[in-house]
Amino acid sequence: MNPNGAPFSPDEQTRPTPSSPFPPPTAPDSQPRRRGRGGLLLASLGALAMLLLIGLVAVILGLGKDPDPGASPAGPVIGEPGWDLAAETALATRPMPLLPEEAAQPHALSTREPDALITLPPPGGRNDVLADEFPPTPEGALAQLAELTRVGLQGADPQAYELAYNSIAAPGAPQVDSSVMHRTLMAFRQAGRLPKQGVVSSLSLTYTPLAGLIKGTTDGGRYAVVCVLGEAAIMANGTPITAGGGDCQAMRWNGQNWQIAPGAQAAQAPVAWPGTDEAFGAGYIPLRTS
Repeated sequence: MNPNGAPFSPDEQTRPTPSSPFPPPTAPDSQPRRRGRGGLLLASLGALAMLLLIGLVAVILGLGKDPDPGASPAGPVIGEPGWDLAAETALATRPMPLLPEEAAQPHALSTREPDALITLPPPGGRNDVLADEFPPTPEGALAQLAELTRVGLQGADPQAYELAYNSIAAPGAPQVDSSVMHRTLMAFRQAGRLPKQGVVSSLSLTYTPLAGLIKGTTDGGRYAVVCVLGEAAIMANGTPITAGGGDCQAMRWNGQNWQIAPGAQAAQAPVAWPGTDEAFGAGYIPLRTS
């Protein structure tokens, strides 16, 4: 199967440069100086805001790190009838390209046109937490992952992500506390000395899916490993922080819905600023909605 998604029309436009890139605290001179505010912001932050800033930047760059080897394993799936466990495991665990941390920071977009676009299908319904009725296609699996990531990361609340994740997790799927996004949110809360869960009035996070990657399928298309890449925009104590964030998940079609698949957890996602040469080089393709 071609992992590059839907055909691309040459007259499609790439995404405009984000409006609020924010330089990392360790290298304030390495990013574009469109606003020239990074140093002043860093100098004026209080102790809590400084912790938030450092924690958020480090955590966003951490999106896509290897699943926690010490986390709770998935439930038993050995011998499950009707599924090729060996092929699923091989596909899910095959390593992805690795990118330097700097690739996730806002920087110049690629000057080349993408070879294709992936069209995400609209949902046909929803559960109590998020949209969960997408068609039985690889693009449908990707749309489900994009929805999980977008909804689950709102507000940077680990509990919210857990609710979203569990609402589409199949029996035997990897536990949420082993997932990249949940561990990211927990680490951020700890770095900022914030409550482990719940709404924090001075904190907001919005994740916008912008690109995707279909790593492959097996079991006649009923099992797909897909990756989403997007822009994470955080406001912490009035300080804007923006970076790329990505995740890969193994998804299984249960006859009605795409679910987080039982068995092996997907290998780490490459993380880049969407629309850059690094993102294209890693195989990400811009998304559009139908």
